[in-house]
Amino acid sequence: MRILLTGFEPFAGRGVNPSWEAAQQLAGAMAGPARIDALRLPVLWRESVAVIQRELEREPAAGLLIGGLSFARAAISVEALAHAIGDVPWQVDNADRALSAERFDGDEHGPDALLATAPVRAIAQAINAAGIPAHVSWEGGAYVSNATLYGALRYAKDGGVRLPTTYLHVPATPEMTTGTTTPALPLELIVAAFRIACEVVATHEGADAPLRRWPSAMAPLPR
Repeated sequence: MRILLTGFEPFAGRGVNPSWEAAQQLAGAMAGPARIDALRLPVLWRESVAVIQRELEREPAAGLLIGGLSFARAAISVEALAHAIGDVPWQVDNADRALSAERFDGDEHGPDALLATAPVRAIAQAINAAGIPAHVSWEGGAYVSNATLYGALRYAKDGGVRLPTTYLHVPATPEMTTGTTTPALPLELIVAAFRIACEVVATHEGADAPLRRWPSAMAPLPR
């Protein structure tokens, strides 16, 4: 039994991406009964999903956790939803391509959005219980990160594969934010959060945790 944990290569001119720095530290570690396998993804529209697909076809997994950097966030965001539109015209991928209000899957008849299939509330609850800020997020952006989650969910849905999947957006590390007011989270806490998420995916049974507002540095949505 294995959990596939991915992280992204650096992008946007930054020298490191803490999602991959954390993921690779857990390669070969155990999460309950499951082995954690780490996979590095390119910050490229469509190709990031293709890399995941090839790895899952090489060896199936019992769960998929996709890690990525969201530079301005102050807490681990456990993404509950992915949509089919790429719309960040000011931010190119690592092949200098940007999408503007475009379906990145090229399928006009496909679902506009898909819900994460991992127990996102239980993951956020477990990370918070370890003293690490986390929350369930319903807004994963419109960049390669969101596209990767959508593509992975679509791959499992279309193939009839049971693959509990979500995306963990992580803050920058303190070394990346020196001299700024940008929130940061030490790498060791990101590593711990990834391990906890893998353990939850490997062991969770039954329904997800009840809906509630998880502690985070982000303002709650109005009721």
